[in-house]
Amino acid sequence: MANSLRLLLDTNVFIWSAVDPRRLTVPARKVIADADVFRQVSVVSVWEMQIKHAVGKLPLKESAERTAARFAKELHAGFLAPSVEHVALLDKLPRIHDDPFDRMLIAQAIVEGLTIVTADPVIAQYPVSVLW
Repeated sequence: MANSLRLLLDTNVFIWSAVDPRRLTVPARKVIADADVFRQVSVVSVWEMQIKHAVGKLPLKESAERTAARFAKELHAGFLAPSVEHVALLDKLPRIHDDPFDRMLIAQAIVEGLTIVTADPVIAQYPVSVLW
């Protein structure tokens, strides 16, 4: 893999990578496992995990933040916090996707020059690099 590859893991990909990597495509599994690849997880994904856990859609044995910290450590991934620059880009994105979490991930990936690893085909309709 190219040493310069920089990834932003979508929330589902982040969870699947840690819990059930067989749900990922072979290319996604390979690139996430590559030690030379830079991996990031958005703090927005942790927020999404917390909301889904609170409403019973994501069963977790511990809090979302502890789960996310453990998963990130296992995957050697860092956390990317939203910035004002990320938020500012949201106004400029076309309304292809209405999910606010995904829209922020798209904005973060564009601003930071990251490739989003995602199973969501709608994200590929944006001017962002996508791997699946």
